[in-house]
Amino acid sequence: MSVVVTFKAGNRDEDLRYQDGEDREYLYVIGDNGTLAIYGKEANGRLEPGQQPDIIYGPAAWFSVSGDTRTRADEPVSRSYSS
Repeated sequence: MSVVVTFKAGNRDEDLRYQDGEDREYLYVIGDNGTLAIYGKEANGRLEPGQQPDIIYGPAAWFSVSGDTRTRADEPVSRSYSS
């Protein structure tokens, strides 16, 4: 799935689509402060532990976004073992 970002007037002339020819899936998260973070899933179809966003836009840069949002199901599975 791709993520499409529409920027506020004057910031860009066109929408920006995150997708590539390798069918990499992209997700987005809107932060509490209005920032927009775009994540690319790895080849295994999940996010890696501690993975940082591919790009972050400030709240003054973007107007709307469409695509898949990042959910808890996309989080890496943490495994802890105790004896």
